[in-house]
Amino acid sequence: MDMKSAQAKGKRLEKYVAHSIEEAGLGRATRTPGSGSGLLKGDIFCNIPYTIECKNEKQWHWQNIDQSVKEAIDGNADRDKWSLIIRDPRYAEFQRVYAVIDFGQFLELLKKDSAPKIKEPDRQTSWHIKNAIQALKQLLKDLD
Repeated sequence: MDMKSAQAKGKRLEKYVAHSIEEAGLGRATRTPGSGSGLLKGDIFCNIPYTIECKNEKQWHWQNIDQSVKEAIDGNADRDKWSLIIRDPRYAEFQRVYAVIDFGQFLELLKKDSAPKIKEPDRQTSWHIKNAIQALKQLLKDLD
């Protein structure tokens, strides 16, 4: 494959990922100028706390993970998490796109997702809830 078409293929995936991040409501996302060669590391610049590396290649390479990890380490201190976005070349373009992350990061995401949505109210909130219940009971009594 000619170098220009390989670069165009990579840019298409980067644009797709940036657009998908925005469509998901996760804030503004854009391709990183110079594809991570400057101060901004990774292929996508966004609010997500992951350094995002995109690969649109026919063959899987372990070096892609190595590159993602290195970009995260070399990048900003607040983005020590890495992710590798891979398009599956066996399917139509962008029909199957996968995200690879560190297993420990995956477990952290699962922990956050399994946390209770409503935590036990603190003492002050409990007091306000009890007072609201008493006031509503009194209101219902007055209406009868």
